[in-house]
Amino acid sequence: MMFDRKLRQHAKDARKGKLGPAHHAAVVKDIAGVIRLAFQAGSIGSLWGLEGPLRAGLRADLCRSGWGWTAADLLTRDLLDDALAMAGARVRPTWNEGQSEWTVEAGTIIERLHCARAGCHKPLPDGARRFCSFLCKCAHHNQVALMKSAGEDRAVQLAVMRI
Repeated sequence: MMFDRKLRQHAKDARKGKLGPAHHAAVVKDIAGVIRLAFQAGSIGSLWGLEGPLRAGLRADLCRSGWGWTAADLLTRDLLDDALAMAGARVRPTWNEGQSEWTVEAGTIIERLHCARAGCHKPLPDGARRFCSFLCKCAHHNQVALMKSAGEDRAVQLAVMRI
């Protein structure tokens, strides 16, 4: 009986494209708890460390529950913004700070065996340190510049196109 009522409520939420205030607050509290727990356990390096996987997982669950992709993505963004604030995340890192290269100390040598451009990953020729060709280097830097200059909605579109 209780399960049927929950299913009906989830279907109603999906049709309206929003959660009720109590449900929203409960979900935010649960997400914030997961973020805090993972951070305290050392599983993530910052409070923002689970943002991507959580956003993808929550959005997928909402879509499977009958939500449209856009409505699910917008709700997930709002839930995560509130949960991150509740967990204590104050200032969003810049795009550069979110890249793995940001944490590499100056002068550290990273051994690469394959091209760093997404979609290529060919073996690196002798003497090449990051890209297999000048074309891959230019394509990668153009893609990074495009993503850096994009607003949030355009960045989501670009990310979806790369999947």
